[in-house]
Amino acid sequence: MTIETNSNGFPAQNNTLGKSKDYQKALELAEAGRHEEALASIQEYLGSSPNNAEALNDAGVILHCLGYSDEAINHLIKARNLQPDSGEIIWNLSETYLAVGKAKEAGELFDDMERLGILNADVLNRTADALLNEGNLTDTLEMLHRSLRLSPNQEILQPMIEIIGHKIAENNCK
Repeated sequence: MTIETNSNGFPAQNNTLGKSKDYQKALELAEAGRHEEALASIQEYLGSSPNNAEALNDAGVILHCLGYSDEAINHLIKARNLQPDSGEIIWNLSETYLAVGKAKEAGELFDDMERLGILNADVLNRTADALLNEGNLTDTLEMLHRSLRLSPNQEILQPMIEIIGHKIAENNCK
């Protein structure tokens, strides 16, 4: 299960083969928007299979949908530790970090996302926006440059980069 975002280019997974009854029920309930019930079912499944990275990822997504993002992050980190090269898990972790205002932590995933071919300008620009809102001009500038390298036809970014560069220079002169 993948956290849906606009134009992320990373499709949701719906592979139900080999899943237990509780796990399958959790996925069906989540798809139906019945997240509280889905959480109960997937937690029951995780009680007997606590090291199933896919189930931990799905539990993280369900928790995120319920607004329990800190707990979601814990599940997603555990899933990533079990399956470090899962693009789906890394994507969900980055989206959850962004949702709770942890842009720097999301940015720490971007090298792996790029290596896996799932990094895109949208997530870079949203991270830059979050960093800008935090007042972190240097990291904002880095994200915007990276976004421009990844997708050079974003004409709107060049004036933003220039303005932020001037702000950084002004701050360094003070």
